[in-house]
Amino acid sequence: MRFPLFALFEAWAVTKLIRSPMFNRAVHKAYRKINKLEPMEPENGLQRTGPSALDHFKDEVKHQFRELTWQKRPPKQ
Repeated sequence: MRFPLFALFEAWAVTKLIRSPMFNRAVHKAYRKINKLEPMEPENGLQRTGPSALDHFKDEVKHQFRELTWQKRPPKQ
């Protein structure tokens, strides 16, 4: 009677492991290392495909500030 319960638990555990993102990352990393392929992720784990929203915001603020200050104020008398 113990064997079917153990087999059921083992099947559940293997299914959970295979569906785990961390396990899949480890398998892909090992596969790429064994086959001497380039890593898909940067070494630090950050994936940047372009400027961030903060970069866009800073650029927009600079642009608006330039538009406001391009006209010099008249000198005080």
